[in-house]
Amino acid sequence: MKFPVTQRFWTWFTRPLLLAGLLLTIPAFYLVLGGTTDMTELAGHTLYAAAALLMLVDTGLQWRKNRSQKRRSGKLILDGMIIVGCLLSIFFSGEAWGTLEWLLRLALVAVILLRLATLVLQHMKPSHLVQMIGLALLMLCSAGAGFYWLEPNVHSYANGVWLAFTTIATVGYGDIVPSTPASKIFAVFIVLLGYAMFSIVTANIAALFVEEEEANLEKQLHADIRHLSREVAALREELRSRDRLFLEREKTREPKQTAQTK
Repeated sequence: MKFPVTQRFWTWFTRPLLLAGLLLTIPAFYLVLGGTTDMTELAGHTLYAAAALLMLVDTGLQWRKNRSQKRRSGKLILDGMIIVGCLLSIFFSGEAWGTLEWLLRLALVAVILLRLATLVLQHMKPSHLVQMIGLALLMLCSAGAGFYWLEPNVHSYANGVWLAFTTIATVGYGDIVPSTPASKIFAVFIVLLGYAMFSIVTANIAALFVEEEEANLEKQLHADIRHLSREVAALREELRSRDRLFLEREKTREPKQTAQTK
């Protein structure tokens, strides 16, 4: 029983090209944003191109599959928007981003995070609690590495994980805070992802208690049904025995009545 549950959990990994492309856009955004040299900016553009290529191949495969099965998927439109956004991010990049470029790039990141959520979180169920906790820890460790890379006030990976935890938990102790535009943007999206991820974890924990209570009620209901079935079977048997006795009495009366008539 454990194996099919785990297998259903990993059904989102049936589109590895899309997943890889979406994940590549995250470092690409920050390489272009914080690109102090031509090499970092070139690396960001290269990652955007690789992400667009991977998602383009995946979208083509999915379009052919949906076309053969005569299905329509609105998510393909979302994938197409992300591909166009990645291609535009390669060609339009100045040293100082204007207000419009900031809005467009942030909108692209928001759409990418939304697509990641629909790709991964739609398969979450109460039976996937262990896997969900593993994904949450992976996200926390990745966020710690991101803060260690983007925030100059974070001098160690442990401090990066601590800042990620306080950001996700929205505690805000104030000992370490994001100070650069890149780390502030990163903190915003970490908060949004953290809400989604840890809300599902807590919901799954609550669902486990509800499932346990429902299982106990179901056991009790099945026991009551079995008890009623036994009582009904006993009543039927008693009725059958009474019918047999009635028939035997009728048979014994018939010879006496025939003798009397003679």
